[in-house]
Amino acid sequence: MNFSETAIVDGTLYTLGFFSLLTWSVILLKAGEIGWHRYRNQRLIKRLRGEMSPKSVSSLVEQRRRKLRFIQAGRVLAVGHQTYVRAQSQPRYEKADHAAWHELIERTLRQQLQKEKALLDSGLGWLASIGSTAPFIGLFGTVWGIMHALKDIGVQGSASLEVVAGPIGEALIATALGIAVAIPAVIGYNFFLRRNRQLLAGLEHIATDFMRSCIETDLVATQSQRQTQEI
Repeated sequence: MNFSETAIVDGTLYTLGFFSLLTWSVILLKAGEIGWHRYRNQRLIKRLRGEMSPKSVSSLVEQRRRKLRFIQAGRVLAVGHQTYVRAQSQPRYEKADHAAWHELIERTLRQQLQKEKALLDSGLGWLASIGSTAPFIGLFGTVWGIMHALKDIGVQGSASLEVVAGPIGEALIATALGIAVAIPAVIGYNFFLRRNRQLLAGLEHIATDFMRSCIETDLVATQSQRQTQEI
């Protein structure tokens, strides 16, 4: 094979090598990120002792306002608490229709959950793309190498092992490398996709508990107000 033919096969191998490096970099970064999020979320839940009432969350926000920005569960609770405090600051909140504010709090929590999902999914697109394209890139290098190996056979008029072993062996390496790159990418993508769903499910539970506590607090306050007026 001439230089241009060899360069194409070599370029395919270098491309696959770069994809492999990128794949393992994303896998290691995502593994560390997910482990860190789970650890910080669990610590926050333990600090609250499972109590997601507005009073408990308000106390937590006042004490650890800056640190909550780096915790997933903290960001979710912070935006919900901020909206709830804004609702209570209204002059006639006690007599107003709470349903509208409760819907606003729910929408705010849902929006923050979507932001957390986008952050968790960042980087997974690389794994999906590499997992789906790497085998075809390797196959391209193999087909190209074999095609020109057959061309050399025709030029030399011989199909001996010395003629075909080197070019075909080099070409088949491209397919093997493509598969070797794709397998970790696909496994990593599916693994992190499941982990992200688990993290998001936990955040949704936290948001639901906080929303329930807000509604319960308002109902208790409304009932107390009515009893006071009757007396």
